[in-house]
Amino acid sequence: MVDYVVNEGKTVANKELYADLNLQFTPHPVTGDVTRKTDTDAIRRSVRNIVMTNHYERPFKPGLGGNLIGLLFQLDTDRGLNRVTKQLTETIETFEPRVENVLVRVNNEGMESNELALTVFYNVKNGKRNQELNLTVTRTR
Repeated sequence: MVDYVVNEGKTVANKELYADLNLQFTPHPVTGDVTRKTDTDAIRRSVRNIVMTNHYERPFKPGLGGNLIGLLFQLDTDRGLNRVTKQLTETIETFEPRVENVLVRVNNEGMESNELALTVFYNVKNGKRNQELNLTVTRTR
């Protein structure tokens, strides 16, 4: 989406890099329309959704998602942790084309309390560098 702005007699294009709908569907306080997430907030939400989605949750895209639920029982060894970080990195790079240089770190210190702490580091293509997303996955029952 490009908005044209007149700046000191010159027409300048003002371009937003990325925009997505806010999935909480909170209305804008003035217009009442659904608000948008833009730029790094949109990408952060997308990466979070990819990591938290399990296989076969999305219709017509059975391989989309990090499949953390299926991987939680494989985290008792270093080999299992390496497999999880590699699979999450490949999934994010495959399904989110706006990011690059993805690095996933798993902190398994909370496994006794049925928690898994993830930190995802990435760079936005043609944008901000060194973005960080912290997620904590807990057992539901």
